[in-house]
Amino acid sequence: MKRTWIYCPLALLAWSVLVGPRLFAQEPPATASPQLTRAQMEEFLLNAKVVKRETLPIGVTASERATLTDGRLTHDAHIQTVEIYKTRFESDRGMELNFRDSYKFNIAAYRLDKLLGLNMVPVSVERKIGGTTASVTWWVDDFLMMDLDRHQEKIKPPKPALWVDQMHQVRIFTQLVYNTDPNLGNLLITKDWTLWMIDFTRAFRLHKKLQNVKSLFRIDRRFYNGLRELKEDVLMQELDPYLRKAEIKAVLARRDEILRCFDEKIAQKSEAAVICSRPGH
Repeated sequence: MKRTWIYCPLALLAWSVLVGPRLFAQEPPATASPQLTRAQMEEFLLNAKVVKRETLPIGVTASERATLTDGRLTHDAHIQTVEIYKTRFESDRGMELNFRDSYKFNIAAYRLDKLLGLNMVPVSVERKIGGTTASVTWWVDDFLMMDLDRHQEKIKPPKPALWVDQMHQVRIFTQLVYNTDPNLGNLLITKDWTLWMIDFTRAFRLHKKLQNVKSLFRIDRRFYNGLRELKEDVLMQELDPYLRKAEIKAVLARRDEILRCFDEKIAQKSEAAVICSRPGH
């Protein structure tokens, strides 16, 4: 499903870079999950038995949907094993040097989201599936639609102001991780109109400048504080297995650019005009 603009929903989907838009609207997870902490979801994804796997019919990296069970809970997950590196990569967007398309970036995005207290990226862990190391991502519960569907069907959010504030955070995170493949099919909406971002296999580029600083308008207070408090040693410890040192340095450089942008906006306008507070944050 790759590519159109970035968007995604609830607590736990991780249908990645390569599934056709309507695929997300298929049957729900095998069993609706109880309210679990992220630590419990991680534990489940790391250790539950895989009882079913099916390759997604759309995409270029043999992405899979799997059903896992630990004997008490049964839940679906998205499996990606893509790991591609090219010194030069040509696409319809032009030529990219040092191109990477990696399952590891899904895990890095989740861990970064967790560090920042954003809670807009579903749980994702690294695990061997059938002898191959992969990202295994929680299948989002209470899925309603992709933002692509919302746009095509011209559906308006029930609470426009809250929706807009969520979208602002999506755009900031997209800039922070330098996702080169954001699209409306990768932004999922749940039944309570919560947004979840998925598919980061083409993120975490080495660029230290933002892709589009003009896309930054308002930032959630917890997100803002999380960016300000982010320490290099903590980031290195949390992301080292999944990002190279240069990629982590680039995240920090873009973090500085984002903070500089919002600090200037606060000085020009006011804190109330720039910093918002999402429910639960």
